[in-house]
Amino acid sequence: MGFWKQAKPSVAWEDGMLEEAVNSARLDWQQAQHLMEISEPDHRLEDAIYYLELTEKRYMFLLSQLKREREHHQA
Repeated sequence: MGFWKQAKPSVAWEDGMLEEAVNSARLDWQQAQHLMEISEPDHRLEDAIYYLELTEKRYMFLLSQLKREREHHQA
């Protein structure tokens, strides 16, 4: 496997737990978006931006895990 084609990490999930984690991450991401909307520029805006990016990355990671899991079960 070359430098650009590294294997993606995989996490083992129990039945139904991955869907639950994705839903929870989606809700966290939505809450972070709301926090960004109501944040004042001089009051912890940097923290809100960091939290938004963190929750978005977690949500996207879990969505990709769910997609891989479903593709694996269909094969």
